[in-house]
Order: sequence, then C-alpha cells, then structure tokens
Amino acid sequence: MKRLRKKTTAGLVLVLAAVISVLGGGGWKLRQERVRAEEVFFNGKAGFSVYHDIMELRETGYNLLRISEEAGGAEAQRRAAASAWARLDEAKTPEDCAAACQELRDAVDALDASQTMESDTLRRSWERQMNDFSEFTSHLRFDSYYDEKAGAYNRLFRDPLTALIGRLTGSGEMPRFTGADAGGER
Repeated sequence: MKRLRKKTTAGLVLVLAAVISVLGGGGWKLRQERVRAEEVFFNGKAGFSVYHDIMELRETGYNLLRISEEAGGAEAQRRAAASAWARLDEAKTPEDCAAACQELRDAVDALDASQTMESDTLRRSWERQMNDFSEFTSHLRFDSYYDEKAGAYNRLFRDPLTALIGRLTGSGEMPRFTGADAGGER
C-alpha cells in the first residue's frame, strides 16, 4: 500500500488501468462487429449467403475440372485450377474463402482460355458449367447484405485506436465482394 501512496506509482497504475480499459472495451466492440459480419457471411439472409455462393462456385469448379480431365490437354492450367480448388475446399474463414475464391476464378479463366474440346457433348457440358460458374461469381458481386456488414466492420478501422486494437488482437479487415472491392479482394 505504501507504493500506491507515491504519486508516480499511482499515476502509472491509473494509466495502465485506462489502457487496459480502452483496449479491452475496444477489442470487445471490434469482436462483436466481426461476429455479426461472419454470421451474415456464413448464414446470410433468408438462406442466401456469400458462403453458399462460394460453395456452389467450388462445386462448379470441380465439375469443370472433371470435364477438363476427360477432354485432355491444358495440364498446367488444370493443375493450377485443382490446387486453387483444394485451397477453397479447405478455407474456413471469410478471408481464406475470399482469397481462395479469387484464386479459383483466375485459374478457371486460364483453364477456359487454354482448354479445347473435341467432343460436342464435352463442349456443351463445359459451356453449361462455365455459365453456372459465371452466375455464381455474379451472385457474389451483388450480395450487398454481407457487404454492408463487412463494410461497417471495416469502417471501424478508420479510427487509429481501433486499428491499433485490431493489430494487437489479430483482427483485420474483412473481404468485400461488391463495389470497388468486387471479387473478394480486400
């Protein structure tokens, strides 16, 4: 108790308590906003979510890989697409999903540009799957419900103190899929 009677020690304890209070409170608020945005990412609104669209994109990518294997050729592009597909299959967070989704989209575009189809049946299957792939990509770009939640969370990082708290707690900005950030880029 004698140490707390000294002005210097008491001042340091007060400053430490204030810092802990600000970091703890700010970290809690940041975490709550992130939980809200993640909930929308995975569950969406009325059963429609970004995660659902990404999983549909993943399944369509798988179908394209199978058609490409049957058609033959474009080995390097198919390996790149298969690697991107596996990364998306293992993604668990919105950030990982967004990065892997973009990687798969780029790989499928490269595979589409290099793939040749000798069979009319394979060509029609390929075109149908590419149309589905484009459709699910489009769904991602127009899901404003999740994007609004992610945007609200990301706006918190404009405050320097919140940005510091985010860095200290390991929380970063969430990916967005519409507007300037279309395509799952941050």
